[in-house]
Amino acid sequence: MFPSSCSVTGFCVVAMMMVMMMAEGAAMPKEGAHLRHSPNTHKTSDRAIKTVPLELDASSMVPAKPMRPLENSSISPWTYNVSYDESLYPHLLSEARCLLKGCLNSEGQEDQNLESRPIMRQTLVLRRVRPQEAGQSYHYKLEYRIIAVGCTCVRPIIQYDE
Repeated sequence: MFPSSCSVTGFCVVAMMMVMMMAEGAAMPKEGAHLRHSPNTHKTSDRAIKTVPLELDASSMVPAKPMRPLENSSISPWTYNVSYDESLYPHLLSEARCLLKGCLNSEGQEDQNLESRPIMRQTLVLRRVRPQEAGQSYHYKLEYRIIAVGCTCVRPIIQYDE
């Protein structure tokens, strides 16, 4: 799905964070319940923010098994555009871009009766934020991104005038 091991490592970290968030979300108190503050929890306005340790050491990750690249053997081929942002973790994000408007038929010719469409996936990334009052310190904020991870073939939507 991702062309580089850095992207795969980043994807694994983001997936781990999603699992942690789901576990925390399930443990959130119901409305009207009293919050107990631990040393790692502080309250800002009407909500509590909990600080959790996060290890971002890529060497501790288990390497993924290599997969056969699908982007060129699909009937809706795609390529990857890689963007780099120093303030995000992972720094590199790979996004698919469909190469054809139509799809390939059994002879390898483009068929305009079908359409290539991107497959969208919502993922989490960490954005490094430097508070205005802090000197050299910073923290990470979770952000959602919707990225194209591949392309698929679909029937076109036909609208008829009444």
